[in-house]
Amino acid sequence: MESITALLGRIGPSLSTELIAEMAKHGVSNTSARQRIARAGSDVVRLAGLRFPHNARFLYLPDQFGDDTYWKALERVFREHGKAYWSAVTGLKARGGCFPKRYFAAVCGSPAARLRQLSPERILERLSAINLLEEFTDEATGEPFVKFKPRHYRSDGVDTVRARLVAENVVLHGMKEWCRRTGFGSFDRVRVRDDEDAPVVSSVAWDLSAPCYARPLVKATAAGMKPGFVVCDVNLRGALTDDDIALFVRKHDQASAPIKVAPIMPFLVADGFTASGFSLAKTKGVLATTTGQLFGEDVAKALRDLISLLTDTGRTASVNPEHIERVLSNLTKIEGAANNLRGALFEIVVGSLVKDVEGGYLRAGEKWTNFQSGRAAEIDVLLDRPEDKGVLIIECKSKIPGGRVSLEEVQKWHDDRVPLLQSILQTDSRLHDKHLTFEMWTNGPFAHDALKWLLVQPARAGFNVGWKDGEALKKYTDGAANAAIRKTLNEHYFRHPLARGPRTKGGERQQRKTNERTLAKHL
Repeated sequence: MESITALLGRIGPSLSTELIAEMAKHGVSNTSARQRIARAGSDVVRLAGLRFPHNARFLYLPDQFGDDTYWKALERVFREHGKAYWSAVTGLKARGGCFPKRYFAAVCGSPAARLRQLSPERILERLSAINLLEEFTDEATGEPFVKFKPRHYRSDGVDTVRARLVAENVVLHGMKEWCRRTGFGSFDRVRVRDDEDAPVVSSVAWDLSAPCYARPLVKATAAGMKPGFVVCDVNLRGALTDDDIALFVRKHDQASAPIKVAPIMPFLVADGFTASGFSLAKTKGVLATTTGQLFGEDVAKALRDLISLLTDTGRTASVNPEHIERVLSNLTKIEGAANNLRGALFEIVVGSLVKDVEGGYLRAGEKWTNFQSGRAAEIDVLLDRPEDKGVLIIECKSKIPGGRVSLEEVQKWHDDRVPLLQSILQTDSRLHDKHLTFEMWTNGPFAHDALKWLLVQPARAGFNVGWKDGEALKKYTDGAANAAIRKTLNEHYFRHPLARGPRTKGGERQQRKTNERTLAKHL
């Protein structure tokens, strides 16, 4: 009679209930099959930490652990017998295998704090314990991420993920404005991810949510009108498949499961869908739509271009300023997203500007590491200038109208980032013998206390430190030969619509005068 070891060798890692069913095909009773599994020796491993319906366990041989067959078998078991785990795996795969930890609840789609249901925190804990998922911290920003640990799963780089998040944020703000303008969502209660009040409906996290008083969703009660909800997820990582749709449907079903929950209308926005995925969405009543259908093909293409720009900053920053201007012009039509978008592209625009004005070799958006301390930092813009003019390293701070570079931002850059980057760059064989200049550039003003603090800092040995506020940056921009660069900065950073709004007391004009008086006092 075939041993458990031989059986696992033949059919691969399996649930104990699957082994029992396989033995039953050869006349072994269920009781005898369970006893044989229980008596299996140390050459049969029981996956610790995960249990399945009917107290089933996942069994495998030691030499099967961690190979492609192992992970495929475990994922199959999740799909058939552990939907909460399958949802987490499928959701993370749909997001590129790597995503900020703060969004994990929305990615896996499981409700928080619901009786007899695994919470997102518990799912992450258990899948990490079996070495399927792992957490890490992005050294450049300090933000926690979750990614797949096995090599069997491919994971996108952090830069790629961040680029998609910026583009998705544009879409979410477009959806927010649509909900508000049409009255589909309660005007002041539309929430998107990263808002102080998270978009959570029925204990399930979404990318966007809003109460909806539209007739099909609202219900009259003794306490008054009870609204339904609009929810939306956005995923711009290629065409969404059947599995991606099935996950979203399960997420909606989970949210709608409690008896007293109000009706929930689900939207799913993507760059595209496979034919079978779109068909499944229609069958299940999901309002699946593309960015092209929502905003037009010009905006959809601009979103794809935005992701490419932010993913490959170093090679695109100085290549085509006209392209950058077109992307900004198309996407800033979407209200609410403009400020975040300007910030994301500011270093690319500044890179194009300094390359145009001064020439030289440009590098931008790169992470540099001090191998002695292990610390890393991102350089927004680095220009190796011609004619022995040295290397210019720029920290970019894009500010919305009324915003100022704070004392805290200045001190962190001056006292931490500059010394760290200087120690890194002086060990680089291409730059170690060149003079370094570190500057902070912004399209707005510096706060009074920040400027005052900068002005009294002693000179540093071996390198220079400087800065440009919005007025100085405007003058520098006038020296650009490329009209598209000047247009981009003038229309989107110096004279964009918000900047032409009414001034508040102590606004930018007064701040500039204060800065000028402070500068004169110290000269």
